[in-house]
Order: sequence, then structure tokens, then C-alpha cells
Amino acid sequence: MLLERIPLGKTLEIYIDREGYRYRLVSKVEDVTDRRVCVTLIAAGGKAFRFEPEDDIRIVYRDENRMWEWPQVKAGITKIEDFPVHCFEITNRGRSFNRRNAFRVPLNEEVEIGYYTVSGNRRKYFDPVFPKADDEDAVEDEILEMPIPKYVKGMIKNISETGLGIYTDFEFDTEDGIFVDIPSDYGMLETKANVIRKDELHLRASNHRYKFYYGCVFSRADRRLIKMIYDIQRETLKRQRDKE
Repeated sequence: MLLERIPLGKTLEIYIDREGYRYRLVSKVEDVTDRRVCVTLIAAGGKAFRFEPEDDIRIVYRDENRMWEWPQVKAGITKIEDFPVHCFEITNRGRSFNRRNAFRVPLNEEVEIGYYTVSGNRRKYFDPVFPKADDEDAVEDEILEMPIPKYVKGMIKNISETGLGIYTDFEFDTEDGIFVDIPSDYGMLETKANVIRKDELHLRASNHRYKFYYGCVFSRADRRLIKMIYDIQRETLKRQRDKE
């Protein structure tokens, strides 16, 4: 796929491999040429996300039922009509995204699902959130109380490189953030994700142990998770061949 065919305003996914973790960011396309795509500035708390020179970056675009990727892009910040934007320079044409990486494998692993809350806000977060001081001139040595994570029991139904499906009796909302440590042969794998889909299960009709199912997309995940998924895939294929 040619980069310049991406329509303005469409969502672009940015994956960053950094120091043993994979991060996922999303933004809207603001400008595109055959060699460069610019997206709305990715920022939090008034600060733009900083890409490091050693980052391994790829961008992914989903076109209806197909996915395209541009690997090893170079990231930077420029301006469009005096507004700062993140831009990505590419050297190769887009290629079909390897769906094997997005293939979900069954896990059925019982875990504890963690989250943080803020007083007066029902939203859940995968990182601790500190309340803002009302007085900006407050003394610098004021000690803020460390947010305490909360946990609920659940089960990971399936998992892929990009996300996971979980069961739990606890009711989350879409866009809530959660964190889950996944047991594996490589140790406990740290993941942080956002809820993007919520289904209420009918216990009597389906014999489900839990009330809710959630589809979640990773915001950050241990890169060894990919090895774990490939191991499960290989074992599944081996069992299928043995049966045949």
C-alpha cells in the first residue's frame, strides 16, 4: 500500500520497542506524502511524547479488514500551519501486516487484574495518578500520598501481540485502564491495557463463571510476550498434526 493513500483524519497506530517493552500509541493523520506522515501531536500533561534515537518504531494502518505496516521509521516533530505535529519518515512501501502476530491464542489463566482510581472520578487507570495540588505555590517538600492499586480476580481467555480478552465479575467501562502480570515460562510478563469492548455474559445460558467479558488493547507489554504466544501457537500446531 502507498503511504499517501491514507485518508486525512484516519487513526494511525505507532508501536515502539524500547528497553524490553513494547508501547502502543495512537493518533490522527494530519498530513501525508509518499515518504512522510504527520499525526496530531502525541502529548500528555502538556508535554509531547519524546521518541528516543534508539527506539525501534513501526506504524500500522488498518484499512477495513486489512492491516498495513511500515517498519523502522524515523520519528520527529515538525509544524503544520504553526501547530506542532509528530512526523514519521519512511524508506519502504507499506506491506501487509503479519496477521500471525495478531492471532489470538487461548490462555484460560486465572489472574489478578489491577487498576488505580482517583477520588471523585469513576474511571480506572493502569498507572498511579496523583491528585493535582490546588495551590501551585505549595511547599516543594509536601509529601503526596502514594496511590494504592486495587485488584479483582479474573481470567485471561485469550491473548495476542496487540491485546487480550478477559473475564471478571467486576464492571469496567470502555477506556478504563488495567494492568495484569501474566505468568509464563519466561517469568511474569508485565502488561498495561485499555478496555475497548465490553460484553455482559448470560450466566445461565452459557454457564460462564464470570459476569463480564472485556476486549483490551495493550498500551505497554513485555516483549517476551511475543515469544510466549509463538510457543503456544507451535504447541497447538504440533497437537493438531499429532491428531492427524
